[in-house]
Amino acid sequence: MAARRARENMTRPKGGATTDDPYAPAGDPEPPWAALIETLPAAFYVDRLDGTSVWVSAQIESIFGCTRAEWSSGYGVWAERVHPEDRERAVARADEFNRTGAPPSDKYRVVLPDGRVRWIHERSLLLRDDPEAEPLVHGIVVDVTDERTSYEIAERAGRLFKALVEHAGEAVTIVNERGVVVYQNPSMGAVVGRPPEWFEGRTPIDLMGPEDAAHAREILAELHDRPGEQIEAEFRLRHKDGSWRTVTGVATNLLHEPAVRGIVLNYRDVTVERDMSRQLREAESRRQALLESMIRAEDEERGRIAAELHDDTIQVMTASLLELDRCDRHLRQADIDAAREAIAAARKVLADATERTRRLTFELRPQLLEAAGLSAAIRDLAAALARETGAEVSVRTRSRRYPGEVETLVYRTVREALINIRRHARAKHVVIRLGERRGALHGRVADDGRGFRTNQRRSRRAMHIGLETTRERLRAAGGALQVTSSPGNGTTLEFHIPLPE
Repeated sequence: MAARRARENMTRPKGGATTDDPYAPAGDPEPPWAALIETLPAAFYVDRLDGTSVWVSAQIESIFGCTRAEWSSGYGVWAERVHPEDRERAVARADEFNRTGAPPSDKYRVVLPDGRVRWIHERSLLLRDDPEAEPLVHGIVVDVTDERTSYEIAERAGRLFKALVEHAGEAVTIVNERGVVVYQNPSMGAVVGRPPEWFEGRTPIDLMGPEDAAHAREILAELHDRPGEQIEAEFRLRHKDGSWRTVTGVATNLLHEPAVRGIVLNYRDVTVERDMSRQLREAESRRQALLESMIRAEDEERGRIAAELHDDTIQVMTASLLELDRCDRHLRQADIDAAREAIAAARKVLADATERTRRLTFELRPQLLEAAGLSAAIRDLAAALARETGAEVSVRTRSRRYPGEVETLVYRTVREALINIRRHARAKHVVIRLGERRGALHGRVADDGRGFRTNQRRSRRAMHIGLETTRERLRAAGGALQVTSSPGNGTTLEFHIPLPE
């Protein structure tokens, strides 16, 4: 019915039939479940929205009085068969389906070629195999002239139609009460990568792990004495290549149906969906970890600044005040030479404090980075490291100016590496390299210091929380950081960050 019956298409020929064989499929190959429904006293059809037939079952001849080829040749046959008194209403029903897509169910009379009048019950559904595919009209035509048996036949055909067609885009397997496969469509083999003959005498439980297998047996036992009952479930099946495929679907008990006598399993492969969900969860977990590590790093940075101000700047100011007090005493005693010594000592202490405060300010906001770029800022960091530790620092950079966020991230990465070297490495030689390669900015900082075990527990690596935060920041920018180290063999830090085109 439905799209096949639009009033304006009554005389338009169909493009599906290409053979004179009255029992040939109407265009496309028969659906995999076709053999199961040939024994029912009902005709099934699958039509495209443009009216061409994909497939129609052989019972159409006995019920509607036309061959499969005639049914597929055009709309005229249907129009001729519908009783004149019912034709206008049937066509109006079809027009409503074309407008709304609502699943119609209609009864009308047909006049067969021999003059007999039969009552027809027709039901249709508009379905898609997947969101990208063309919707197809799946329908059933049942002769309900004999009212005594019509309801039973229509309901039986409807249940099987729903079980097999409503999930047309999914894998379909029918198992007996012991779970052994008695039928499967091609999608089943595609899911697990096995040919149809592999399933002979086997059960889908053979492809499951112990936990899933136990759950499947529970479902079979629960369905056994509950005709028509459905249970939804999700399982993992072992693919031929050894991978696990996740499937979700519904099991329907049709053991009581003579045309089926089995449990129908409709399911689909959701492995990609589940993997994407897992990746999203992992990404969210990484985002939360990054946020927490950034907060910890900020707290650590504040603590470091407070410690330096307390242990360095404040102590220097206190020492300077003591020297000035000593100078004042010497001046009152007219000891000019001693006063000059006290002034010189105070000046030296203040000069050192000024340099350390300048360095601390530079770390908080590297003005040289903004003014002169990465090369100059990194060379300044290297010079400061050499002054403070006495290590020999080699720098080679081949870089230009980059967007501010790229320069800041690279600068902080190098600075974090040098902070760790200054605090923990006791290195004598340090090498810093920076340059472009294959659309990314690559950096390397290596030292010959004490090194450490990279696989030790995170709780014992609190001193490296800055590097962990830097790693997450690089990852968020599409880059990566790798640290290689072992006790006594120094540490090498390598990183890269993609550059905008």
